[in-house]
Amino acid sequence: MNFKQLLFFITFLFSVNLFSQNIIKGNVVNENSKPITNTSIYVDGSTIQTKTNENGEFELNLPNGQYNIIARAEMYENYILSINTNQKQHYKIVLDPEIIALQEATVQAMSKDDWEYYYQTFIGLFLGSNEAAKKCKIENPKDLRFNYNKQTRELKATSRNPLIITNNYLGYKIEYDLVDFNLNYQTNYVLTLGTALFTKLNANSSKTKKWEENRKTSYLGSVTHFMKSIYDEKLEENGYDVKRLIRKENPAYQKFKDEMLVGGKISGNVPPKIITYLINQKVPYDSLKIIDGKNQFLHFKGLFSVEYKKEKEDILYSKQNGSNYTSNQLSIFALKSDLLKIEENGSYYHPGDLVVEGYWSWEKIANMVPIDYKIE
Repeated sequence: MNFKQLLFFITFLFSVNLFSQNIIKGNVVNENSKPITNTSIYVDGSTIQTKTNENGEFELNLPNGQYNIIARAEMYENYILSINTNQKQHYKIVLDPEIIALQEATVQAMSKDDWEYYYQTFIGLFLGSNEAAKKCKIENPKDLRFNYNKQTRELKATSRNPLIITNNYLGYKIEYDLVDFNLNYQTNYVLTLGTALFTKLNANSSKTKKWEENRKTSYLGSVTHFMKSIYDEKLEENGYDVKRLIRKENPAYQKFKDEMLVGGKISGNVPPKIITYLINQKVPYDSLKIIDGKNQFLHFKGLFSVEYKKEKEDILYSKQNGSNYTSNQLSIFALKSDLLKIEENGSYYHPGDLVVEGYWSWEKIANMVPIDYKIE
């Protein structure tokens, strides 16, 4: 064996060793410790999946990072397992029998027109209202149940079965387990939580090429791409301009309000109640995140503005905001907790702890690509 062959052999062994370190093994059993065969095991938000064998065993090959592993079997409750590939262990998953909640058994009386109204509201907030959303179809809409509370003005949606979504804009079938959907009409706050399994659709080469173009467009400028850019410290290189955003009550409005209360003389337009402005300084990475060993976390107070300079906003978004002209994509983000862990692939935990406004809040599930997506 010459030197080049030896070098190749050592490199091969090294790469195999690295790869084998990320083989995740486990087994799935019921409450009586009996193996459950044919259980779907998948990485949330990805195309990575497998099934348990006749002994209830499974294996997954994963890149470095933290993942949510979903175990789903018929007649059992779903199980979510959070893992880190650095922790080497055998995972035992015990599935509980499926329980039908009492509130689901008692279906809220609702007319066909009311159901359709709530469904269209759900579609707009779940899939979106752009071109991508128009090319998406929920194949089993009747599995959705809606509940509207008149006192709190909250709309909730549930589904006992995964929502099957055919996305003909990006070329995926998505099995989406809806964990929580809540729309508060008073605050206009929307919460959507769920787990998703992506499967690529088959098509001719022309359509597949178009899908790949759409995937790339959807990924670039997305929250996932932004998080990966923070992790790699390539915000400017990847087209992002981040600035501190200040939002506070307008003193002029308070003065106007006081004048009205005492019957003072008032003239001119009503001042805006809230004023918002940007701090025109470059934001250093240590103002956004902290690094603890191999782990990275978003860690900040207040609001930040994000401008993505490499792609214009959708014209439909512009018109929705009263303009016939498009500008760079502009979003706002904040944290609900002190720390938000970010991964090398752009995923982040817990998703509910990130609050977004602007363009990021407009693009929905229809524009979501799996976390294992790579630009081709």
